[in-house]
Amino acid sequence: MNRREILSKLGDWFIKLLETLSNEKIIVTIVLLISFLIALLLRLAPMRWGIYLNEFDPFYEYYLAEQIIKHSKNSILDGIAWWFSWWFDSKTKDTLFWAPIGRDVRATSQPGAAIFSSTIYWILSSIGFKVDLYTVHAFLPPIGASLAVFAIYLLGKEVRGIEVGLLSAILLSVCEAFLSRTNFGAKHEGLAIPFMILFFYLFLRSYRAKSKALAFLAGISMGFVVLSWGAYLYPWNLVALSALIWLIYKPSDYKMAETFIISNLIAQLFIAITPRFGPRTAFLSAYSIVPMTANIASLVVLLGRKAPLPRVSLRTAVTYLLVITGVGLAVLWYLGLLQSFSGRVLAVIIPVWRVTGVTTVAEHAVPSWASFFSDYSSSMIFAILGGLLALRDARRDFKHMFISLFLFTSLYFAGSMVRLTLLLSPAVALLSAYAFVELTTGIIEVLIRKPSKYKLLRRQEVSKDAMALVLIVIFLLMGVSIVNAKVALISHTPPLILTSSVSSTYNFNYDYRFSDWLSALEWIKENVPENTIIATWWDYGYWISVNTRRNTTCDNATIYRKQIQKVAEAFLSSEDRAIEIFKELGASYVVIFEPFQYLTYAGTKIYYPGYQGDFSKSAQMAVWIHRNPRNYITSAIIESGGQRLPIYVPANTTEALNSTLYRMMFTKTQDRQLFVFEPLLGQRLPFYNGPTYTFKPLEHFRLVYASEPNEWVLIFKIIYD
Repeated sequence: MNRREILSKLGDWFIKLLETLSNEKIIVTIVLLISFLIALLLRLAPMRWGIYLNEFDPFYEYYLAEQIIKHSKNSILDGIAWWFSWWFDSKTKDTLFWAPIGRDVRATSQPGAAIFSSTIYWILSSIGFKVDLYTVHAFLPPIGASLAVFAIYLLGKEVRGIEVGLLSAILLSVCEAFLSRTNFGAKHEGLAIPFMILFFYLFLRSYRAKSKALAFLAGISMGFVVLSWGAYLYPWNLVALSALIWLIYKPSDYKMAETFIISNLIAQLFIAITPRFGPRTAFLSAYSIVPMTANIASLVVLLGRKAPLPRVSLRTAVTYLLVITGVGLAVLWYLGLLQSFSGRVLAVIIPVWRVTGVTTVAEHAVPSWASFFSDYSSSMIFAILGGLLALRDARRDFKHMFISLFLFTSLYFAGSMVRLTLLLSPAVALLSAYAFVELTTGIIEVLIRKPSKYKLLRRQEVSKDAMALVLIVIFLLMGVSIVNAKVALISHTPPLILTSSVSSTYNFNYDYRFSDWLSALEWIKENVPENTIIATWWDYGYWISVNTRRNTTCDNATIYRKQIQKVAEAFLSSEDRAIEIFKELGASYVVIFEPFQYLTYAGTKIYYPGYQGDFSKSAQMAVWIHRNPRNYITSAIIESGGQRLPIYVPANTTEALNSTLYRMMFTKTQDRQLFVFEPLLGQRLPFYNGPTYTFKPLEHFRLVYASEPNEWVLIFKIIYD
């Protein structure tokens, strides 16, 4: 075979390959697989530092998975049955958390992530794979979140075809807000978001196809959201609100009534059997007003088949909705059957109403528009446009009404609480893709349209050159959202426990220089007796309890407000009062954390408080117990290298100088011997402009361990008289 024949055959093969690849199904498959791999690899990047759970809640969810495995005597079904048998068991409390009161883990937790990780672990172990539960639990969120690209593709395809589905998948795979909360070792959102999107798709698909089976599957999918995520209230009420408006506007739409009531009753069943919620939340709570009203509307529509109800205007439909909801709310409230909104939910619905427990948590803060555009880039512009375009067709098509409500409600709630920007992610991906396809399709139709043969009409036609320029600009703007270098940087953020919660974001070469918590937890595990109670601020409760199996007084669940206030009072009060409170709590040790910063003066390191530690949190501690934070913290200035650096230091007040927390925090250690506010040889440091004072040594607390390598975590033994 000569060279010409070889080239000819290669050419034939290449042409056949192109013909094969031009198949629509193959293109869709390739794009989806690439999107999935991009999403997965970005989320697995933190593995370079080892197998670690991230943030705080995943540690508790891992503990729950351990409990399910512990109760799986014959099979994993035994462990799952143990969880839901809470209704019939004695309500025992686990004193590993919130000692000495303890926590009923089944009654106060959602088991979704724990059930999934324990089930996968049990299956893998049963077929011979040697894996540990910790590793399985770390892998579950990134894999689950990556599968969301397939769910959003199905939803986008259902809304407006393959093009919207594929672009939605691409955008979600590189969405910064979605990535940052669903990376390796993250918590339950990596499972909840895919199931939420799948629920939306199955609901719309079952409505269009008149399929009871798909409505049933939609309810099951929503049930998994209920088991996994406290924010299940959003998709549950969003679909109910959409269905209710539609049924009032089109009261003869029997298939909507049938689809909704099947899927919603299954979702309510999941809520009712979950120990954390129960039947009251499912049927007799403020959270269930809209779903229950939609249930009633669906029954009215189905029962009225023989006597069709009159069609009303959209304005009248909305009026009816508001009246029915208001009357139902008033009646239930009057009867005392209405379970009130929690502080977090109320803060989302009405952002100006925020209780102390909400205002003191960083992820409950109100985000800025700048943060929205940082998270979503130009896709936010397309998404808002897409929402308006969908709203234009909301009167005639349910799916357009639904997706417009999806965007604008999630945008409102994300604007109320920064943690809910995650909730907005699939809406932005879907609606920005929708707007992009709508715009580009219209422009391309203009470009390929033949010019009119009539001179007058040709004058009225838009210049094709101008339209081509607009098309290029649209592609470039969308490209900014897809080609986002910040996403790659965020994916290389080390787990918080390795950085002691200190920002080392975007550090590709992080070398464990801030791993103080690892050494502190190891010391506690090796040196503190079992069943010992450790007093600490709630941020560190999960880390200590789960990693060391030592009891803590409070943790990240913040479920016992009074106990948090006790710890805050102990920290901000005199040593005598602190001893009284810690004795009441049965505590033997106290753990505090402060990431100190320093500068060098005359060969000596001068230390001052950093951020993200207990010093900055002491302002929030004061808020918890209704004290003025200004009595504890004040500002000062450090002049260094010709620059003025503002810092915070303890205020020169009786409250601050007597604070047990500050006296612990500014205890001298082997490396930290001089603080910026302390006089040197009786004089204020020349570069420091702020109050000067010294703290009295502690009498009832002995420093027994300062963490390595920075002495940021300090462990004190309580010396009772």
